Amino acid sequence: MNLSNLHSENTIRLLDIIFGLYGGDKQYPSVHLPFIADDDGGVLLGGDLMTELNKDGNQDLVEWAQQNIVSLFE
Repeated sequence: MNLSNLHSENTIRLLDIIFGLYGGDKQYPSVHLPFIADDDGGVLLGGDLMTELNKDGNQDLVEWAQQNIVSLFE
């Protein structure tokens, strides 16, 4: 799988997880983003999101999400 396809697949998987967690929240994403980004570019993923990403089958997304989640919400 090339990097473009992997990026697309990871994007879809991550957004599916996020929608599953927060899709019913009418204030999302304006109030409840699933991460915090600092001025230095560091990212802290939210607790519920980290719980889902640490489950079997999702663990490969943790590092990818930390590097790419901000751009998905710009």
